[in-house]
Order: sequence, then C-alpha cells, then structure tokens
Amino acid sequence: MNKLKFLFLLSTMALAVSCGDDDPVKETEKPTPEPTQPSTPSQPDDPGTDPTASGLSPLHVEGRFFVNAEGRRVNLHGFAQTYSPWFNERGSKWTNYDVAGCLSYNQGIIDGILNAGWKMDFVRLHMDPYWSNDPAIRSTISDADWKGEADIRAFNYERFKKYLDEVFVPMAEYAISKGLYVVMRPPGVCPEKIYMGGDYHQYLRRVWACVAQHPKLKNNGAVLFELCNEPIQICDKNGNAVNNWDGATFDKRGQLMTEFMQDLVNMIRAYECNNILLIPGLHYQMLYSTFGKYPVTGSNIGYAVHCYPGWYNSGYDKEVDVVYDNFKSGWNNEIKPVADMAPVVVTEMDWAPEKYDSSWGKAITGQSGGNGFGANFMRICDETHNVSWLLFTDGHLLAQYDDKLPDGNTFLTDPEACPRPVFRKYQIYATKEYSDMINKPDY
Repeated sequence: MNKLKFLFLLSTMALAVSCGDDDPVKETEKPTPEPTQPSTPSQPDDPGTDPTASGLSPLHVEGRFFVNAEGRRVNLHGFAQTYSPWFNERGSKWTNYDVAGCLSYNQGIIDGILNAGWKMDFVRLHMDPYWSNDPAIRSTISDADWKGEADIRAFNYERFKKYLDEVFVPMAEYAISKGLYVVMRPPGVCPEKIYMGGDYHQYLRRVWACVAQHPKLKNNGAVLFELCNEPIQICDKNGNAVNNWDGATFDKRGQLMTEFMQDLVNMIRAYECNNILLIPGLHYQMLYSTFGKYPVTGSNIGYAVHCYPGWYNSGYDKEVDVVYDNFKSGWNNEIKPVADMAPVVVTEMDWAPEKYDSSWGKAITGQSGGNGFGANFMRICDETHNVSWLLFTDGHLLAQYDDKLPDGNTFLTDPEACPRPVFRKYQIYATKEYSDMINKPDY
C-alpha cells in the first residue's frame, strides 16, 4: 500500500482445469444465480489438501466467530508472505521467475519462524502480481506511466493460472501441512477508484472465479479468501468518486461498497464454493461503519481490517499521544459495527520506533490502558473478543527472533517495537486457558 499517501490523506481529514474450462472474463455476461449456501463448508475435493491431515480443523462462521469442526471458537494469529523477489529480502534470494527458488526460500521462512518458537496459526498469502504480469506487456509501459501494484494492464490470465498451480497452491499446501490456516489475497492492490463494471471489478471477478474453482482450494476449510487489498474510493457506475463526508454521500458510498463486494461474494458462491470470505473496507481498509447498515449477506462472511498507528483516532504523533480511550472510541466507531455481527481479521498491522526503519507503523508499545499503540491495539482486540490478527513484520526478521536475548536497542529486542511483545502475546493465545476463555458462553 502507499502508506505515505494515506498519511497525507489522513492529515487532511482530522492450468485451465484447475480454474474451470471457461475463461471467467465472460462471467458478467450471464446473470449471477443466488447461491445455495450450506451452514458449514464441505470437505475439500482433493484429499491431499484435507486440513485435518495436518491437525487443522476446518473453519466456518457461526454468528460473529470462526468455529472449527469440533464446535469451538477460534481466533487466529499469524504473519504474512508475498512472493516476489523484492519482498524476499530485496531480491537477494531468488529472481527471474525461479519457481523452485521461490518455494524453497519461502517454505524455509515458514520453518524458520516456527523453529524460532512463534505460536502462529495462519499466514496471509499474497498471490503477488510479479507472477501474473506479462513481462512483455510491462516492458511497453514506461516507469513514469506505471502505477505499481495497482496497475493491471500487464495482467495475464494464463500466467495467473500457471503460477496459481506452481507457486500459490504449493505454498498454501505447505503452510497447511505446518498447521497454518491460509488467507489468500489477490495480486496487487486496488487502484484509487473502483466501481461496479469497471476494469478492476472485472479483474477481481476473473481472479476469484479461477481460485473459487480450483480443486485444492474450493471448499477447503483451511483457506480463507480476502477479496481485495486496500480499496480507497468507491465510484458510481460512471466512475465518478463518491467521496464526500456528509451524511447522505457517506451513506451512498456504503451502499455502493456493499453492492461491489456482494457481487464478488455471489459470483464465488455461484461456483458452489463456500470458503470463508473476508470483506475489506474503503480508505485502505479503515472504514467499516456503513457495513453495519448495509452488511454483505450470506454464510461464511467475515471482514478484513488494516490497523496502523494514526488510524482509528490512535494519535497523530504516534510515539507520544496514542491514548487508549481515544483509540478505543475510534475503533468502536468503525470496527465495532462489523465485529458485532461477524468475525474480523486484521490482515496488516505493525509498529516500532521510527529509528529502526523496520515497520510501516511508527509508534511504541506503551502501556495497556495508557499511552502507546501496541499494547492498546492488543487490548482492544481482546476486548472485542472475535478479532484475529497478524504481525506484518518481514518473515526473515521473524525467523531471526530470539526471545532469550535480553532487552536491547534493536528492532528485535526493544520491547517498544512489535516483535517482542507480540511474540509473548502469541504464547498466551496458544494456551488452553485462552481457548477455554473465548469459548465461554458469555464471552
């Protein structure tokens, strides 16, 4: 995401078989039938992807919680991976569409994280556009005209199908074999404006139609789909942004966003695919209050939230004035409306003092109930009850973490940076006592 652009805005506003025989680019030419939605997900078509083989219990949604096959509520805690050379230690480990190199490196990172003692139970898997963009088309677009990960002009559907089979599904299978649920997100990020029938809407339909039909992903109770990454503005059918903050316009924007997401949900369900679907909010996954009035309907629905220092009224000078009461108020305004009806997954979040240059979010841990971002973020998640979340720190850094080292003045040893307090919080989440607590009837 373009975090710098967001902070500026914030300051101004106080294989074809696997994917089906038909190319789903034509999907919008036919009506989307209302899906038949069973109360719980069916088992995977391919027994090789059965999550129970690794000890994972398939998940579904009941009310506002993820619930496993044994009927127990589950909150997930994890990390993220993206599969391009640049995001794998800045191209120092593999390059040039090296599938074997990519798989070896990233599977090794998963091993390293778990061997370091992290109590993780999910990974957010980015189907990075490095693989699906056609290099020949990309070479015809100047760097000055290229819009980065939000640019879909070089997207090649055949390449996406190929590398879904060769990279993304093998990584999902490996994660599951290690006891990790998988949240899959589509290639890249949203452009500044999205709208029903627009190019990006059609792009998302093609991607998810392919994924929803894949025999190793469809109805796999260990795989969740995050429908897109960081939508910013929603537009009307003519592509005009609906972005004012007055009541009527804000309400209209909520209706348009729900319509956009509901269409993707209905299309996925039309393929008899019942995976849990995570719905993002506008403004870089920060705005959710209108979903309380205009919820996305259907079974197995949750919401995918991002949270960084400065968001949800969590302070402008993040190392000084993040105050619990203000943060909780901002969270309640935007996140509580969806958390009251569905599970929430925070799919991006981190913090650290700026001097370490190792996090998107610049803040300190601080004290729970007092000042500071990290401790209050974790407290607010616990108080909301049904929030799963991850740490967005690079995987190779997580694999280097050593909790036996004394507190120090490095990113991995400073208690005011995210790795140390999150490592220890995850240890608590992994206990039977925590599991029993969230499964109390009055929780």
